[in-house]
Amino acid sequence: MTADEVTNHTAPRINARARQNTTGRRLGAGNALDAAEATFRLLVTGPSPLALDGAAIGHGLPPRMVDLAELTDMVLAPAATDRLRDAVWAELVRRSREDGPSWVIGCVGVALPGLLNIAARATRTASPSVADDIVSELLTEFVAQLKRIDVTRPHIAERLLLWARKAALRARGRDERHLALATDTLPALPASDGADPATVLHEAIHQGIITCEAAALIQATRLDGIPLAEYADARGEHPKKLYARRQRAEARLAEAIGQGQLCANFDGASQKPGL
Repeated sequence: MTADEVTNHTAPRINARARQNTTGRRLGAGNALDAAEATFRLLVTGPSPLALDGAAIGHGLPPRMVDLAELTDMVLAPAATDRLRDAVWAELVRRSREDGPSWVIGCVGVALPGLLNIAARATRTASPSVADDIVSELLTEFVAQLKRIDVTRPHIAERLLLWARKAALRARGRDERHLALATDTLPALPASDGADPATVLHEAIHQGIITCEAAALIQATRLDGIPLAEYADARGEHPKKLYARRQRAEARLAEAIGQGQLCANFDGASQKPGL
């Protein structure tokens, strides 16, 4: 099942609290994860909710049928062990391969907290239309990996989410390249003492101080909290190469700030670079 099929399966209706990550960023309504969450809620309510046999899975689950909404809370609980999570996910993946689209949605629903967090970070500075594309590709990759993931290896959910994150970063990277081609059309943004870091980066692109690619690197690894090694891996580049590129860009930003070209309210340029 593709992200488009997930989106078309039901009308979107997502809980606002679940859609908000730790930074307060909210995703726009109507995207693929929105629709998947609404469908998941339908599948775990009513007289015959999607459920797994806790007795068969073991590892501390109650010896009864456990619906996937309750199961999500159990695997996310601090007391849940890695062995429990992997046992649950091995069964979820098996069901998604053998028992049809409902169980694909079931897997998405159980992974939804992680998927929403990835989506919120990846779309932080994206326009609504681009954000929808990023979320769609994130979900498409997650669903595709359900057919491929090796369930005999540990950390099944973490590896699924890693693939989803890579897809989101790839999609965002394409948008950044398109933005680079249109840099000369960007409107001038005033640099003031109250400007936030994203605005300063935008102004630095407009003035030709740094490239759009360099700004995206700083945005992702300094402001969005994405590890530099992970960012490099998603782009097929060596971390040391990106580390050096970021150092050069931050040096140019620091020089521009010192000369008064940019406001001094950019923390990223004053941080000591590090992997």
